[in-house]
Amino acid sequence: MPDITKTDIGRRMYQLHKEKNVERIIEMMRQNLGADWKSFSDQDIHMLERLIGDAWVGFDKNLWEKIPFARMTKDDVSHLLAVGKFMDMDKTPRTQVMEDVRNVLLAVR
Repeated sequence: MPDITKTDIGRRMYQLHKEKNVERIIEMMRQNLGADWKSFSDQDIHMLERLIGDAWVGFDKNLWEKIPFARMTKDDVSHLLAVGKFMDMDKTPRTQVMEDVRNVLLAVR
């Protein structure tokens, strides 16, 4: 069995914590949208997971706790997806993507 360092364990725990939070947020959004959720493709949902996961990593936790994910409308989700679709997530500077994501999420009422 390969040696596993405490650092490796810590990284994996962090990744699991991130994934769990992303799943929780996606579920809140899905429940709030009800039947409208079906209008989003699997590709859209994957993009949402990536955007939310990146935001979870990049945002200050105090800011994160203030975002009302459970109140997101179909338009809010569409705006968030537009950020991801408009930008090449692998080529656009992460700070620019996160700033645009932040603006969309902070506009949710």
